[in-house]
Amino acid sequence: MMKHVINNSGGRKKLSAEKLMGSPIPVRFNLRQRTRLETKAAKANMPLSVYLREAGLKAVVRQRVTGELMKVIRDLNNLGTNLNIITKGVASHRIDPFCQECKDAVRGVNEVLHNARMLIKAKEDDEDGTEFE
Repeated sequence: MMKHVINNSGGRKKLSAEKLMGSPIPVRFNLRQRTRLETKAAKANMPLSVYLREAGLKAVVRQRVTGELMKVIRDLNNLGTNLNIITKGVASHRIDPFCQECKDAVRGVNEVLHNARMLIKAKEDDEDGTEFE
């Protein structure tokens, strides 16, 4: 008598590496944070874990302000303060000798603003060029 040969090894087929989820990452939330996330996930009609995964992978996270950029911001603040003092002096004395100083201060503020914008744009371009996986 012949035995019945089974071609099916049984069980579920293995998932591809792309579909296979890795190990879980423990994350802690306080009650208020968890409730807020659960509410957002419910509004998106998603389980909490899927919502967090999608939010984490699609979120735009900006780097903290660097020391170099903080220096530019401080310089801008100092120039703005100086410009305020000069403007108040001109207004209170109703004289025009400070006009050149005002123009120089405005030029300085504009230059610092331009440099800050260029630094921020360069950082954003660098971040756009790199992908995190």
